[in-house]
Amino acid sequence: MQFNGASEVCAVMGCDVTELDGLCMQAFGMGFERSKEKFAAVGRALLRKALMQQAIETGGKALDMLAREQLGIGAPTTTKSREGAKADADTDDKPGALTILQGKRKDRRTRATG
Repeated sequence: MQFNGASEVCAVMGCDVTELDGLCMQAFGMGFERSKEKFAAVGRALLRKALMQQAIETGGKALDMLAREQLGIGAPTTTKSREGAKADADTDDKPGALTILQGKRKDRRTRATG
């Protein structure tokens, strides 16, 4: 299944959209929408199987992608997105945890050398 809609399937098969349900009924015992849902689910399962196999064999990006999907972890952050988040955090009135810790370290150094 290539996840195509009715118009794409009809263009390839050379039939009219009005004929598609009947053709699917003859071939699969169900209308087009139900056939599409069924075969799309099979396609997703095959994609996950291929991704799992690639992840096992090669690790790397496939393993990272699969782990993130299965564990519900978001996309990895890039340096650019971290810099944007840092810039947003710098505009807050409240100091961040790192700022507070750095301030405490500075106070200790001042007391030790003072």
